[in-house]
Parts: sequence; structure tokens; C-alpha cells
Amino acid sequence: MDDIILKLKIWLSQDSVDSIFENNADWHCQYRNIFQFRQDQFRKAVNDPLLAAVVGEIGNNSVDHNFARWKDVVGVFFIYDLEKRIVIIADRGQGVKATLIKVKPDIKDDEEAVKVAFTQILSGRAPEQRGNGLKFSASVVQSKNWNLFLQSGKGCVVIENGKIAFESVKSVVNGCLTVIRY
Repeated sequence: MDDIILKLKIWLSQDSVDSIFENNADWHCQYRNIFQFRQDQFRKAVNDPLLAAVVGEIGNNSVDHNFARWKDVVGVFFIYDLEKRIVIIADRGQGVKATLIKVKPDIKDDEEAVKVAFTQILSGRAPEQRGNGLKFSASVVQSKNWNLFLQSGKGCVVIENGKIAFESVKSVVNGCLTVIRY
């Protein structure tokens, strides 16, 4: 799976893309109903409602916040390996900063945007009263002692050993890349 993560990072960092991932029907959920179907299969296979909720929250964000705003490749990539206990969700959407800057225009960079998304009750779909999903996801990951890595642009959140950290990295991800190890 690490080779897939590396290939996805490269693919997400490119300004234009080739068809290495979007032609893979096993991973590519071009429409919400396809993601929902695959997420339901995952939920049944892992039989862990909290893990399914975290995966559903992050995957639904990828679909919902990018609807009609995809950069080039429509949809979300949803890859998991039950034996290795890993889930990967990736999209070439607008990213966290572009989503949140509409409702919080003073966000200065990708790192701040990711931190806001995981720590403040704020929705990129204002005026809807939403914005708790990533905070819930972070608290579940921390309490279960799972690991989560999410990068959008140059900003990322890392949750390991029950601790959460936000940082800026040199490489850019166009959209979002999430890796959950449970």
C-alpha cells in the first residue's frame, strides 16, 4: 500500500494528470452513489461503526465539497486493505483552503486551513449549521489510537499515538490525500 500512497502523492502533485488512477474502477468512485456503495461494503466488512463513520465523513467531504468544482478528475479514490488495516481516500478537488476561505476569508495558508477544519466548528457549506465531522473524526482516531494523515495543498494533519499535530510540508497535494491506519 505504501507504493500506492507514493504514486497517489505524485499524481496529486501534478498540474495535469494521466490516467493511472482514474481508469481503475475498483478504486475510483466517480459519483457519490458509487462511493456510498463501496463505503457500505467497507462498513460491513470491518464491522466497526466508528471506523466506518470516520471513513464516511472524510469520503463524503471529498465528494460534497467538490461537487461541480473538480479541477480535472471527477470523484474520489477509495482504497482499502482489510488485512493491512489501511484506508486511503484521495481526490483532485479544490482542497480544504479553497473550501473554507469562502466562509472564513482570513485563512492565510493551507496549514491554517487544515487546522481550522479539524479544530473549529465551521462549515464550507455555510449557512448550513454543520462543521463537526472532522472534529469528531479526529477525536475517534485519537481515542482509538489509530493513525491519520491528511494533506491538502501544503497543509497537513498527523494523528499518531493519540496526539494531533498540524504542519506545512514542501510538496503540494492538489485536492486531498488521507491515509488512515487502524
